[in-house]
Amino acid sequence: MKILRIIFSLLASTIFCNYATAQTRKELIFSSVKVMASKPDTLTFENQESSAKKIKVKLKGADKSSFTIISVTKAEGQTNKVVVSFNPSPDFIGIARAELQIKSKGKGNSVIALTGLATKGLEGENEPPLSRVVDALGYDINVGWKGLANHSRPELLGDEIDASLFKKAGAGSIEILPVARYSPDFLLPFGYYINTVNGPEKHEAGILAKRGEFPEHQTLFPAIASGSKFIDPGEKEFGFYATGPTHTAYSEDKWNMALFPVNAVRATRIYPVKTKAGAVIENTYLICYEEAKNGDYNDYVFVVKNIKPVVNDKFTTIFNGKDLMGWHSFLKGIGINADPNNNFRIEDAALHVIGKDLGYVMTDKVYTDFHLKVDFKWGVTKWPPRENAKRDGGICYNIPADEPDSIWPKSVECQIQEGDAGDFWMLSFSTIEVDGKINKPSNHTQIVKMRDNEKTYGEWNTMEVISYKGRCVHIVNGVVVNFGENVSTKNGRILLQSEYSEIYYRNVKIEQL
Repeated sequence: MKILRIIFSLLASTIFCNYATAQTRKELIFSSVKVMASKPDTLTFENQESSAKKIKVKLKGADKSSFTIISVTKAEGQTNKVVVSFNPSPDFIGIARAELQIKSKGKGNSVIALTGLATKGLEGENEPPLSRVVDALGYDINVGWKGLANHSRPELLGDEIDASLFKKAGAGSIEILPVARYSPDFLLPFGYYINTVNGPEKHEAGILAKRGEFPEHQTLFPAIASGSKFIDPGEKEFGFYATGPTHTAYSEDKWNMALFPVNAVRATRIYPVKTKAGAVIENTYLICYEEAKNGDYNDYVFVVKNIKPVVNDKFTTIFNGKDLMGWHSFLKGIGINADPNNNFRIEDAALHVIGKDLGYVMTDKVYTDFHLKVDFKWGVTKWPPRENAKRDGGICYNIPADEPDSIWPKSVECQIQEGDAGDFWMLSFSTIEVDGKINKPSNHTQIVKMRDNEKTYGEWNTMEVISYKGRCVHIVNGVVVNFGENVSTKNGRILLQSEYSEIYYRNVKIEQL
């Protein structure tokens, strides 16, 4: 029986279509910028008819005028080609859909779905929202918002998964396919990294191209200037990265905060890939990058196949919620591990600090290069001599192992005070460089945070501290509020303050970096 056999070409977007066809249907997907036609795509088919005249190619559907058949070659017994482009009217913005019909006279039709994404211009507010990009790619993924910009805080959005590290799901290589890019125009190295004792070790997979004949920085299926779409990290756990002109964006928040704190904390959002019918495509994920921090996550988008998430908490709890094992207390005028007024109480897995006595609880262990998390909440009571002042507490860290107990020991303090959470206090002549300036050494020097992100009184807040290779970063409820480098004290013990205010601390945990 004579048939019409369709074979997709090896152009970048059609490589994607081969992948999509295996899951859903035959489809060609294009993108264009206003007043510019898309890159053309070529569909090849083998003519097994007795006459080439029996083959008819035409466009159908409501948006057929947005697509153009550039050329058709037909010859009996040969591979034939149809070249198509997306060229919508200048005032069209959004997604157009049509069909390419290849008809064999008397033998039935082959129908190829056509999708085109049109934007109103290059960069900025002209770019398409991630939700529209995902729709054009043919996926049913709830990214968590509909507009262009959103935010880059670490809370999960839509179908986003709570994982940032992966392993191979099966034998063979991992395939990483660039499916969208809406960013400024520059070469973009991308790949995977392995966590080592010296930080993230990058392994480049490829480099996304700069603009050529077409705007490769504002398109679906951006071109690769060099490299491969295949990676193989073996059996190791790995994350993903992409490196722009100013910084590298990592799939783990900790490296974004530690190494590039002025940019997005959550530099990637990662989603399971689902077909339009809502079926999850096994071991396949969409990696969406935020290049700056406006939260559009359409800057660089990759489909990655043959991976599975590694879901394991890298943090170790250092306050057990039952007693002060691993800690000792110190109160001014009272001493070490003496608490006659029951100033430190453990209730409901939290350290309830009454605050009447001035002092702290301090770890016995010394920490180097770490990421600390502590939840805190204000109580009601304030004590003399600060009964009329702001409620006060704090986290001091990098306290040298040989530093004697005192009020206050040599350290860096992450301030916890109403309205001031995240300030630096450099204690006992410690120093740090912030915005190119080093504080003058003294008993206590304040360096005010860049922004405020403390919650309303009565709510729990999450305070994070990163101390890494001489850099200190303070994060309040997922937002970097302060950071400095070249700190004078780079490792040591950690304390939680009691400072004339009732305060609760809980979920005290640490990850070694």
